[in-house]
Amino acid sequence: MLNLFAVASGVAVGNLYLIQPLLGELTKDLHTTTAQNGWLVTAVQLGYATGIMLVLPLGDLVDRRKMAPIMLALAGLSLVAAGLASSYLWLLLALGVLGISTISGQLLVPLTNELSDETSRGRNSAKVVSGMILGILLARTASGALTDLIGWHLSLVIFGAINIVLMVLIRSAIPTLPARPKQNYFALLSGAPKLLFRNPRAYGLMLVSAVSLFIFSVVWTGITFLFTSAPYHWSSAQIGLWGLVGAAGALGARVVGPLLDKGYARAVTIGAWLIAAVSLAIGSFASSGIAFVVIMLIAMDFGSQGINVNNQTRLLTTFAEARSRINATYVTTNFIAAAIGSAVTSTLWPTLGWQGLMWLCAGLALVALGSWFAVGYSSSLRSDGK
Repeated sequence: MLNLFAVASGVAVGNLYLIQPLLGELTKDLHTTTAQNGWLVTAVQLGYATGIMLVLPLGDLVDRRKMAPIMLALAGLSLVAAGLASSYLWLLLALGVLGISTISGQLLVPLTNELSDETSRGRNSAKVVSGMILGILLARTASGALTDLIGWHLSLVIFGAINIVLMVLIRSAIPTLPARPKQNYFALLSGAPKLLFRNPRAYGLMLVSAVSLFIFSVVWTGITFLFTSAPYHWSSAQIGLWGLVGAAGALGARVVGPLLDKGYARAVTIGAWLIAAVSLAIGSFASSGIAFVVIMLIAMDFGSQGINVNNQTRLLTTFAEARSRINATYVTTNFIAAAIGSAVTSTLWPTLGWQGLMWLCAGLALVALGSWFAVGYSSSLRSDGK
């Protein structure tokens, strides 16, 4: 079941990035402009943000055994519709629905936390979250490679079919769950902010995690700028292959989960932030050799996973009756941080360049570590806000 959850989560979140390598083909086929292509990417991202904020909290209200497969089915049908699109408007609408419905991965993470006991919660959560990170890193590579072989229409249909197959498997794998307490939908949406407001340490922990996603976004946006400029001038397909390097770090991060279960959460977080800071400093020497970037990506992704698995597991365990709502707030905060990271990279690149941005992020990692101590890790979080 865990392996299935990890694969389904990776496929679900990977849906968000499938369209990005196809923009050149869309321009040829549908005669889209650069601005129109930008709106296609934006439609997926805005749809995802909407789904996280308005649909994901329903996981605390409805049967997850039904909700997760339904979301996978809708995502699969949306991809099939996108693959059959013969007009720009049809494609735009299909991608918007895809974004809203591709939240099943974020349903499976808190469900994993709920189904696990204290001796395996960290390990199991790490496995599912690493599957999501692999989906993020590998989706562009898979989409671009398959499109080169069979074209974008059939590629999207195949990815849609994969989602539908996973829907069937997930439906049969999730055990029967206790009935959820009845709640008002609007009260449900406001529940997580109220819980966090009454527990500022939990809110601080969430913000510290967002810094990790900010750095992650700066690095991966910066890589595009670095390798499209002189002396490299690499193509999008070549740059997309760097996702395979980052995937090595994401796989290695699975060792973090068992350490959390053994009571080494404090040491894991300190070590993860220090690894992130050192790796970013190493990556700043990219001009001296690509090997420095390889080392940085593997180590940084490893450290990033240690940070996020630890914090997310702790938050979901603390607020056991509001896992989906807390996870929705957690993911929304990270999503906003990642968007800010991309914008900051675009703005500061002409001034700081790759080296300056990496040193900036290394310093930010150390500040985040200090902030993590300030949040008061030794003090227990309380779901009642005390």
